[in-house]
Amino acid sequence: MNNKLLLLATSACVLTALVPVSRVLGAGELSQRLPETQSVAVAGTAVPVSQILAKLKGKTQVPIFIPTRLIVSRKLYYYSQAQPNSYAISIDYTANCRGAGACTFGEVRAQKGGEFSKKVEGVTKILKNVKLAGGMKGVFHSGCGAYCTGSIQWKNQGFMYTISIKNGGESDLILTANSAILARRR
Repeated sequence: MNNKLLLLATSACVLTALVPVSRVLGAGELSQRLPETQSVAVAGTAVPVSQILAKLKGKTQVPIFIPTRLIVSRKLYYYSQAQPNSYAISIDYTANCRGAGACTFGEVRAQKGGEFSKKVEGVTKILKNVKLAGGMKGVFHSGCGAYCTGSIQWKNQGFMYTISIKNGGESDLILTANSAILARRR
């Protein structure tokens, strides 16, 4: 019995490591169906906003909000993907990671419409409303599968914005979301 449980748990960890963070949390197939653009590696915590923006502008009708700072001080790689009604930015520790669990830092995504996260039985550890910059209502979600992931969501004019960070805590996600909100629409 214990061997079967160990095999099942090991299989789940391997499968989850091969799936992007957005899929682990059931956020849809956005990162799977959008064409990928070239990565940009940057050391330090500043996000290369102008380089990412250049890859998204004109490819999506979703107002673009990009965090200006991340709570990490190592080299990161950014993959930008866009469709008319959505965009996603994968933020990874290694080139060619493409959001896989083991090498991803997190993800920024936006879409037309959408609903706030709901409790997922056996995954959700924390789900609560939070206040963001400008009095905007946000929802913080923290859950664990093979990896623990924190995410924060907010809506603006009919568009849903989500920032997910592997092992992300509430205060880090609020700071990151606020940096995107305060930087304003791009």
